[in-house]
Amino acid sequence: MLAAMGHTIIEPVPSLFTFNIKDTRIKDLMGVSAQASVKVNGTKLEATGPLLITHWGMSGPGILRLSAWGARELAAKNYQFTLIVNWLDGMDAEDCETQLKSLKQENAKKAVGKKSPFVFPNRLWESLVTASGIDPETRWADLSKKQIDALTQQLTNAHFQVNGKSTFKEEFVTAGGVSLKEVNFKTMESKVLLNLYFAGEILDIDAITGGFNFQNAWTGGYIAAQSIAGTL
Repeated sequence: MLAAMGHTIIEPVPSLFTFNIKDTRIKDLMGVSAQASVKVNGTKLEATGPLLITHWGMSGPGILRLSAWGARELAAKNYQFTLIVNWLDGMDAEDCETQLKSLKQENAKKAVGKKSPFVFPNRLWESLVTASGIDPETRWADLSKKQIDALTQQLTNAHFQVNGKSTFKEEFVTAGGVSLKEVNFKTMESKVLLNLYFAGEILDIDAITGGFNFQNAWTGGYIAAQSIAGTL
C-alpha cells in the first residue's frame, strides 16, 4: 500500500534468528552454553557472545548478533552455510595447542575427558574430545600429536553445517521496510505524504539483540505521537 502511494520499500528479510544444525557433537547437549566466537565461512560475518545449544541447533546472543549483521547475506544463501565456532572465545590455534601440551604435562595420569580444563561445561568438553577421535578415558600422557591437533581444531575451528533458520518462525525482527531517506526523523513524518507518520519495524531499521529494537520502536512512537499532537 505504501509503495503504491509513492514510498520506496526496502525488501524485508528476517533478522535475529537461530540456526538449524543437526550434528552429533551437539545432539544431546540441549541447554549447554558457552562464550564463543562464531563466523560464517567464506564471508566477513563474525560475532562473539554466549552461544546456546538447543534441540534444533544453536541460539544465544552470539548467534543472534551474527544473524542480524548477516540478515541479507544469509537470506541470499537461503540459510545454507557453514558456521565456524571457536569455543575458546577467539583463542587462536597456536595458543590452544600450547595450552593442551601444558595440560598433557600437568595432568599426565588423569583421563582427558573427565573434566573440562576450559571455561565451558564438562558435557561439551567430552563431546569435543570424542569428536577428536579420543576416548574420554585416555590419559593425557597418552595423547598423540595427531590427537592434540584434532582437539585443537574442534576447540578453535569447529565447522557446523547450517540448514535453515528458526524452525518455528521465531525470528525476532525484520530488516527492511520504508526507506529511511523518505522519513523526517525529527518528527517521524513521511517526506512523501503529508500527515503520515512511521514508527517501529515498518521502517528499514533493525539492530542486534539487547533491547535496541524495542528502543527504536518506543522512541519512534514517542516522537511521532508528539508530532501528531502538535498538529492537532
